[in-house]
Amino acid sequence: MGYKYIGDQNFLSFQFESGTYASPSGARQWIGLCQDHSPEEVVNVEQVRYQGNYSRGIGIFTDGKLENGGTFNYYPQDFKFLGFAIGSVQNLTGSHLITETNSNNTNYAVASQSLQSFTLEDSKRTAATGSNFIRTYNGCMVDTFKLRLSEGEIVNCEVGYKAQSVVYSSGTVTTVTARTTKPYMWSNTRIHMPSGTPMTNCTTFDFTVNNNLESRFPLNGSRTVEQLVPLNRDYSVDATFLMDSANANTFYNTYYKEGGSFNAMIELKATAGSAFIIMSGCRITDMTVPSPVEGLTEQTFTIIPTNVAIDVYDTIGSYSAW
Repeated sequence: MGYKYIGDQNFLSFQFESGTYASPSGARQWIGLCQDHSPEEVVNVEQVRYQGNYSRGIGIFTDGKLENGGTFNYYPQDFKFLGFAIGSVQNLTGSHLITETNSNNTNYAVASQSLQSFTLEDSKRTAATGSNFIRTYNGCMVDTFKLRLSEGEIVNCEVGYKAQSVVYSSGTVTTVTARTTKPYMWSNTRIHMPSGTPMTNCTTFDFTVNNNLESRFPLNGSRTVEQLVPLNRDYSVDATFLMDSANANTFYNTYYKEGGSFNAMIELKATAGSAFIIMSGCRITDMTVPSPVEGLTEQTFTIIPTNVAIDVYDTIGSYSAW
């Protein structure tokens, strides 16, 4: 009987890439308090039937595109992956300024890209020598990033990524020192709508970035992704508020029905540091205001920001590869 792979020995870490796409650089890095990782590896085996096979069965198999990616969830202790999702990170003294990059911007680490790429190592460890199960995903980019703030819960980040390739190994797991800083909690957060006006009746606030990555498979003699191209960037916020006479009318009439625009801000302050996610040119594009027979009445709506910038203050020296 072989050794079983047990969940407490699973680990996910990342590594910056620089110089060339899918080329890792430097040491493995701590992601945060990772809760799960769900890789998706699609080999696209195609079943071919053809005239002259004289069979109801499959004639031959052929190999299609190699598509790699996945999703992981973690409790954040820093906001490096939000920087990967938005684009540019300027490391200042004691702070990090995260701003948007567009298609005419180059990345400091890989000049041909507007977004930073990274490598992920997913490992499952056992006591038997040479029996570790390690997959290294090279050429990763953040496709989607969701920051979930929910009443009574730990702040959660969900990263959906695409990768160029995956390499398997049964060797030694890369050691990364765990950070024991407490994560951000719901009690460390406040929502400002408009920016500078804190709301006390928000129960959930999900901020999402979607880079709409397109995987390019040109006629180059390879099944592997040549590059990942960020197309239109989409922001969205799904929010729930308990109806309050202080702002229910403003949300419904001024911002939703009359189409008023506003700025908003997510404020996070904890022992890990602080972050201010500033959303400008916001519009409410969808709203539901049900009338239940009991309980508190809620307003649920979707906010679409035009632009986003983030200020982060923590003890991390750099959010960059060097």
